[in-house]
Amino acid sequence: MKEKSILNVPLLPPSWKKLGYVFIPLPVFLVIGLAFVNPQMDPNEASQIIYGFWAIGFGILNLTREKVEDEMIKSFRQQAFQTGFYWLILGLATLMLINYVRFDRFTSEIFTAYLVLFLLNAYIYGAFQYQKYLSSKSEN
Repeated sequence: MKEKSILNVPLLPPSWKKLGYVFIPLPVFLVIGLAFVNPQMDPNEASQIIYGFWAIGFGILNLTREKVEDEMIKSFRQQAFQTGFYWLILGLATLMLINYVRFDRFTSEIFTAYLVLFLLNAYIYGAFQYQKYLSSKSEN
């Protein structure tokens, strides 16, 4: 495959991990500040801000290159994306079921792009970290 292909996703330098980690607690402080500035803010807006920041943070973490990016890590990364999509489908089905039991109908209000992107990126990150953990455990 050519290096200039649109299928080639360049990974970010390892120093970007710090920025990814900043995006995890930042929206909580932002929402607290916004609540003081605008006490009438809709709680759904607050959750969307948090989901959006978390999606960006986990997205950065997922696209950050490891210190040693060998074939095993590339394989882990690919498997993590596949596993993340699998868990996303199960997670959304579970949310749909819970929503149906709770409201006796399927509502789409809770299924926002921010929530789905957050869940997907969090699942991918979790699967990747779990594979790295299992690999380091088996080496010892």
